[in-house]
Amino acid sequence: MNSSSRKMQFVQGKKFAGNELPQFTWNADLIEFDGPFVSLFKSDRDDDALFVWLDCDKYKNRWCIAQLARGTLREYLNAKIALRDVFDRAGELYLYDVGSSGRRSNFVAVSSELFPSNYLPAPDSYLDLSFATEAAIKLASEATELYEFKLDGDLYLEDVSAISKLITQLYSFHYGLNYSYRPAVREKLLEIMSKWHGGINAVNIFSGLKSVIPSIHRPKINRLLYASPGYIELDALPELTGHIEDSLRQVLPASAFEKTEALYSAAYVYFRKEKLSGFDDHSSVRSSSLTTAQAAQLESFIHSFFDALNWQPLSAGFKSLDNSPLSRLRVVLAYYRRLRNLRDLMQRGKVKV
Repeated sequence: MNSSSRKMQFVQGKKFAGNELPQFTWNADLIEFDGPFVSLFKSDRDDDALFVWLDCDKYKNRWCIAQLARGTLREYLNAKIALRDVFDRAGELYLYDVGSSGRRSNFVAVSSELFPSNYLPAPDSYLDLSFATEAAIKLASEATELYEFKLDGDLYLEDVSAISKLITQLYSFHYGLNYSYRPAVREKLLEIMSKWHGGINAVNIFSGLKSVIPSIHRPKINRLLYASPGYIELDALPELTGHIEDSLRQVLPASAFEKTEALYSAAYVYFRKEKLSGFDDHSSVRSSSLTTAQAAQLESFIHSFFDALNWQPLSAGFKSLDNSPLSRLRVVLAYYRRLRNLRDLMQRGKVKV
């Protein structure tokens, strides 16, 4: 019986309104068969979830949401556990129907024990990379490693919080640049930077990028020890912690820091002189309003910062994200402010890499 003549089965469960669920952001399609079959999403609570296609009729498709922990996602991507195991571990599964208009309806919560047997994945439903998407293959191959940020000196609670926040923000920035080839990341970057044409708070780039970093790529505290000295041991992508370390190394020498500080000040002097807005002002000159001379000078500032931070290999990819040098310079300045704050903590002996 084809989907044009059959009806989907009734599912016994607890009905609820769709707005009771977290907001989910698409991250990547993992399996496709004439369209997405298993997709990775991330919620506004920082949890991962798999959206799995279950059934369809003439009018609607039925999907299941299975939330999963970082370890479960990693095991599924590495074919250590099957999709059936993901369902079993979820505890509660959420079903909904979606029509051709995209409207979702018929939300039902069902425990994994009472889930309809004909909707359950097969016991051997492992992720076969020969049928998986390129995104799934990449996610499966990119492993995190342990990295230590050493702690020392008199540390207060707010110091630990500040260190963690700065590392997370710098890491998110490098994730955006390194993973801009991933559609979800690139779309988020383009969205953020287009909004900066009209003015937006600087912190949005870091919180926005965090929303598209799956748990298996996020820096997770593996161990935290403070005994003067101590350390924060992170489980994170080594390339990105390496970028943070390299950037810090560029500005640690006093002579190099004097140059980047002078460059930072010169950029803001130029902003004031040309009546261009910085991050603290939500009124903004749009890229179309820049003169040729202004655009050239802003590009020069960007180029100088990339030279100072040894980011030349990232230059072409960064420029492709937005044709406005004003937006791109704002991003660089936002990063630099956080980098110098981390440098200050290092100079005070509170943290070192």
